[in-house]
Amino acid sequence: MNIEAFNYLELIPQLLEEIKFLRQNTNVEKRWLNMAEVSTYIGYSKDRIYALTNTEFIEGKHYFKKGKLLFDKHELDNWVTHSNSKMTPKEIVNQVLKGLV
Repeated sequence: MNIEAFNYLELIPQLLEEIKFLRQNTNVEKRWLNMAEVSTYIGYSKDRIYALTNTEFIEGKHYFKKGKLLFDKHELDNWVTHSNSKMTPKEIVNQVLKGLV
């Protein structure tokens, strides 16, 4: 057994801290999301997302790869933030309120 190796044992806590720092500060964003991840990301149920994949509402935002349904996170962000509605926010509120009365 090499006794010299024991001299490096004191470096283990420092190495662990450096690994922890790298994990926290390495920001790798996942671009392709599966169904469960999309459900969590946009707050829709999986059933609702499956239904939307069959309509123009979410068309072009999902892809099939080897039998797996994948979603482009960038496209989902655009889909969520850009409504196809031609109504102004005031008109939307008025229509919602009209439905409550």
